[in-house]
Formats: sequence, structure tokens, C-alpha cells
Amino acid sequence: MPRRSPLRRLIDLLFPVGERRDNASELIERSLEALRAARDDRAIVTGRQRLVPSRLELRLAPERYDELAEVAGVRDVAFHLNDELMKDLRADRLRTFGDHPVHVTIAADPALGPNELYAVVLVPEGTEDIPSDGGTGPADRTMMLGEELPVSMASSAAAAAPRRLRLVVRQGGATIGSVTLDGRRWIVGRRGTSGAPLAPGYTKVDLDLPPTVSRDQLRIDRIDAERLRVQSVGQGRVSIAGEVLAQEEQRLVAVGMAIQVEEFEIVIG
Repeated sequence: MPRRSPLRRLIDLLFPVGERRDNASELIERSLEALRAARDDRAIVTGRQRLVPSRLELRLAPERYDELAEVAGVRDVAFHLNDELMKDLRADRLRTFGDHPVHVTIAADPALGPNELYAVVLVPEGTEDIPSDGGTGPADRTMMLGEELPVSMASSAAAAAPRRLRLVVRQGGATIGSVTLDGRRWIVGRRGTSGAPLAPGYTKVDLDLPPTVSRDQLRIDRIDAERLRVQSVGQGRVSIAGEVLAQEEQRLVAVGMAIQVEEFEIVIG
């Protein structure tokens, strides 16, 4: 039998032959089910607001993980799962504890069988989180491709702090401004204040832009060394990869990806 190419193996893994699932394989579907179940098991309702954990980890059988790693697909799958859970926040009107951005990681677990996977809630960096069972381990939700099985596990170590980023503003391909960013959360917009208080933990980044751009135009959260969450909060036209964002709409983007605001291009990298 001829050896399949890495690309072919990734396609077969994510989109199995003979199953029509509207571009979502059973692996992706079961992963999202497990992640959402683990998240919802730890949700708390305060008045009209539902709060959910932000840090989640998907654990796969080593065989499954190695198939993804061999074709450099681990980060892409994690990015997709993260993006889907970020969309849940808006669609279901959820907030995360401490307003931390959603962060999904993927790891291998040798205790799992070939078709097993599970999701676990991890403790956000710099916080103390008590498991729902009163124990010392994180809450988990195990799934199997076709059924559900319980498996215990331990949390992974927090990632090291990533390097500082720099914001660059371009117009017509030419750089017209730049600023080094401190912290992990920023409100980016035209120079000056809108009069509204900044959300806790955010820093205002003032740019010399015209009045068509709001003073509070973008809310940006740094998820890790490679990802940002971008939310359009102002009146200016914002688009990412050609897709226009409605006001309050958010997207998960890679560090270095261009964010179009009116006729200006903003790159954080």
C-alpha cells in the first residue's frame, strides 16, 4: 500500500472518509463537546451573568497526538478549538472568571486508549482555583469517539511569560507610527479619552489617527506568545482577513496578523 503524505494523513484525521459532517470531523466534534462539558461543569451563575473557566486543556491518546504533531497540526487544531470557544462567549453571553481570554492547549496522555480523549479545566496563571469536587486536581470531562469514559489527570505547568510586543501602524504600505506594548491587555484607538473608565487591567494605547477612528476602537487581549483576541468596540470600520467585524464582535488572530481599521493597517508583533 502506498504511503500517505503528511497532508493526506492530516486531512484523513480531521475529515474521515465516508462521514459527512459539514467540514467537522468526529475528532473535532468530540473535542468541542468535551471542552464545553468541562467548562460548563465549572460554570457559576451570578444574577443574569454566567461565568465560566478560561483555561482548558484537551488530552489525546498518544497515537492521535503524534498523528497531529507529525504534520504540524497541533497548533492549528488548538487554534480552531480556541476560536470556537471564543465564539461561544458572544453567542451564549458568557464571561470568563476574571475576564481572562479563553486559552486551549492540547497534550498527549499515555493513560488513554486509541479512541479516547478528555478535557480538563486548568488554573489560570496567577490565580487560585478550587476544583468542583473539593479536591486538589482540576475538573475534567472525558470523551470517547462514540461514548464517554472517566479518566483522571493532572494539570500542566503554566507557560513562561512571552516577550513584549510592538504595535505598528501603516498607511498605504508605509509605517506612520509604532509603540512598544506593556502588559497583556490594551485599548487601542485615537489619541485622547472617550470619558468612559478603562476596564480593569487594560492600558490605553494612543495613536495619531483621524476622527473616523474612535478613541476606544479596539480591545486586544494577549492570549499567549502567538495569539491575540481582538474585539471591535469603536465606531471605525474594522476588518480582519477581509471580514468586517460588527461592533463588539471579536476574533482570535495570530501575532503579526494585520488588523484593518478604516484605511490604516495595525500589526502587533
